[in-house]
Amino acid sequence: MSDSGGVKVDDDERVVIEQRLLKIDEIFVYRIPPMRSADGHRAEDWNLAKPLATCTLHVTRRDNTLCINIMADRPKLGAPEGATENYLFAQSEITIDVSTSPSQKLEYWVDPVTDSSRYFAVRIKDSKTGREAFIGVGFRERSDAVNFRMCLDDYIDSLKREEKAEQLRRRFEESLTTKTTTDGEDDEQAVDDNMSSLPKSNLSLKEGEKLHINILTTTNRKTPKVKGLLGALKKPPPPPDASTASESSTSDQGSACNNATSESADVDWGEFEG
Repeated sequence: MSDSGGVKVDDDERVVIEQRLLKIDEIFVYRIPPMRSADGHRAEDWNLAKPLATCTLHVTRRDNTLCINIMADRPKLGAPEGATENYLFAQSEITIDVSTSPSQKLEYWVDPVTDSSRYFAVRIKDSKTGREAFIGVGFRERSDAVNFRMCLDDYIDSLKREEKAEQLRRRFEESLTTKTTTDGEDDEQAVDDNMSSLPKSNLSLKEGEKLHINILTTTNRKTPKVKGLLGALKKPPPPPDASTASESSTSDQGSACNNATSESADVDWGEFEG
């Protein structure tokens, strides 16, 4: 397994994200006696003036597990006098499954004392033997104790949000599967519903009712006669004079026709006189 930037990858390429949530440089560790009553732990029973060790607190999250690592210094073997090394003094691993009902309680691992806001009983576990025990953890500054408590609450809240998101993801995938299998049926039903919602029209004829259709064609059209005023006022040509009377009979016949036309035109002209 390799470690790079808080991301650990094991042999099966499973990615483990590690988040560093809190670091407090000074805490006090106490050996605590069994609880005297069911009310809870009391810090006044821990002999607060004589802590077991002064350590550093690191809180990290690895996947869904919250790790409380208590680190201490000790003399470094084979090094010059006064040289120290940092080592894991105690560790508490908190794993809560919020999907179960009721979910596990945080107080199983971290239990605030009943007589102070700066001290907690923390359940630790020996990784080699598997044995569990409570130790006392105290903070010099009250603000450090508040930050520690808020870090624990944020861990629980983040688990709940992630579980809610996972539930929504599963529901979405299930809805996609259901939609794929029922798409055809849904489309047909939607068409039927739309058709049934349309208004119905009745174009049939009642008994005894007749339908008349007028079809206009060019053969039935009559060209209107327009009698223009200019056409009516047009004066006909003048009649031939006497010098042309001795022309041939053909000319006489033509003249006769012209005189007839002239007379007809004079009659038409007389309609407009006066």
